[in-house]
Amino acid sequence: MKNCDIDPASLCCRVCGSRVTAPHVVRNCRPRPGLGDMVAAGLSAVGITPERVSAVIGGPCGCEERKEALNDWGRDHLGIG
Repeated sequence: MKNCDIDPASLCCRVCGSRVTAPHVVRNCRPRPGLGDMVAAGLSAVGITPERVSAVIGGPCGCEERKEALNDWGRDHLGIG
């Protein structure tokens, strides 16, 4: 795991957004999940998993590709992830 990349002006990590109390504080960086990751977690929480979708439609669900597309879109347009 890498250390956070702290911006000295805001005291926030440029990657994960975590705030520290002083510029010299070191913490492990945990990148925030993207929009697609959040949607996948929410669907999974209510029982909609890639395995179930594949079983219902009778083939590959394409969930991973959609998740990555949502992650990219959220990063580019919403600043999420």
